[in-house]
Amino acid sequence: MRLYAAEHMTVIRSATEEDLDRVSLIESLSFGATWTRHCLETALSNDIFLVYQQKNVIGYLIACLCEQGKRAEILRIAVHPNHRGKGIAKELLETSFRIFPEDTIEEVSLNVDSSNRSAVKLYEKLGFEIAKVNTFLGDLDFHIFYVMKLKFLERKKKEIQLCQKSCSQEADHAIH
Repeated sequence: MRLYAAEHMTVIRSATEEDLDRVSLIESLSFGATWTRHCLETALSNDIFLVYQQKNVIGYLIACLCEQGKRAEILRIAVHPNHRGKGIAKELLETSFRIFPEDTIEEVSLNVDSSNRSAVKLYEKLGFEIAKVNTFLGDLDFHIFYVMKLKFLERKKKEIQLCQKSCSQEADHAIH
């Protein structure tokens, strides 16, 4: 198990087999069409699978690296309904960005239900843009999903430029 971030009683870490019951619960509370236990077990061994834990797991993110590591795709991200709106999804995303191979990932993509306005806003704040609109008919309902993409290399370059600018300003203040 890898620990990626810890603060107070909160931990972001790699998921384990013991987390799957709680992840399955969050999955069923979050999505109409849920992943099976087998899909989640497969993700444990093949994908980037992070959990956000306080006393219990309250959020998770599953991502994969595609096209020889040139692209990452966020396959699933969910937070228990009692803990939404607290920045947990943002922390999971930012942690995944830190562990993606920086020198090869060109873009990060995800699919989001267009009616989930809070998720769309979060992704836009992080730099994602709507690249495509997908529609389909399922269970007698018409669904619209956005394919959102983040130009990851451009984001990293901007972060580096901001950091360099901030460091030079701090150095200027220290001199004066």
